[in-house]
Amino acid sequence: MAQYAPSLPRPLRLGGLLLAGMLVALGCQSDPDSPTATSASPEAGTRLDGPAPAESGQPHLHAGEDGTVWMSWVEPVGEDRHALRYATLDDTSWAAPRTAARGGDWFVNWADVPSLRPLPSGRLAAQYLRSTGPDPLAYAVQITQTDGAGTWRSAVRPHDDGTATEHGFVSLLPWPDDRLLAVWLDGRTMAGRDGHGGEMTLRGGVLDATGTVEQRALLDDRTCECCPTTAVRTKGEALVAYRDRSADEVRNIRLVRFDGQSWSDPAVLHDDGWRIEGCPVNGPALAEGRVAVSWLGTSADGAPAPRVRAIATDGASRPAVPMATLASASRGVGMPRLVRSGPHLYAAWTHPEEGVQVGRLRTNALR
Repeated sequence: MAQYAPSLPRPLRLGGLLLAGMLVALGCQSDPDSPTATSASPEAGTRLDGPAPAESGQPHLHAGEDGTVWMSWVEPVGEDRHALRYATLDDTSWAAPRTAARGGDWFVNWADVPSLRPLPSGRLAAQYLRSTGPDPLAYAVQITQTDGAGTWRSAVRPHDDGTATEHGFVSLLPWPDDRLLAVWLDGRTMAGRDGHGGEMTLRGGVLDATGTVEQRALLDDRTCECCPTTAVRTKGEALVAYRDRSADEVRNIRLVRFDGQSWSDPAVLHDDGWRIEGCPVNGPALAEGRVAVSWLGTSADGAPAPRVRAIATDGASRPAVPMATLASASRGVGMPRLVRSGPHLYAAWTHPEEGVQVGRLRTNALR
């Protein structure tokens, strides 16, 4: 996955949009925490019992338009096999986990995690990575969707290059007419190159309900090799953010828009001038309005903790509070995920011994 140089970006503002490592829009409601949740910090935040086993990892969260919190994760199933599992949350109770996909040749890592997305029609879509050869850097994006009866279809690859190269860091977005917009990093031009020669590219496509891929497009022909992408719907368009890579190793955040027919040219959000000869494994996030930004820091007693801070659209910020305390701040924790549902923020991360963990914080704790 190229060189790792973990770091954290500062929040960036674009009108009503903010970008950061972990970010989510905030609401205005408030509600006391449920008494069934156990406190994880005397300052703020509660730890919820999770549905994933101790061997689980790579969590991802999504809050549906109806407020339902969806969590997906990866867990081993037998020798050298993995499954993408998911469950929904009702207050502090999780529904029985279900399986979206399983296989014996997956590419599983701490930075590029699978995800699940509910669609307006009631169907579900999910993505994960599958190895495509003996080279550890050869893997493909797999996208699966449920049919009208709720059965998961066979996965398809949104890219059609067939090269044994890196493909990943996928963003999924519901699209009109019960379709799905997918954006991913695509290393097809690295084929036949030693190490990380060639260029990582950003590409996109639209999938219908059967998995047929249309409107494949090249969005940027040189990007950071292993930084997450993000996408939101805004005013009838898709807005995609990602980390670019210039010829002299400046890695700024760029934006592209899709109106359903064509993609805009990439535009630099801000010329940060951040020059680094290595992939920071850290990309942008998108949300509108007042937002919460989170990062890995420490609690009052010095223990590792995901910290959360509210930031208004004018840049004004509130004091940061810890979401929970962590066993360590190593890569094994992964990239904590953050979503808002009603009066609460939810975060998910990986405990090195106990698997996927979930924390909850009242939004009014950030005021």
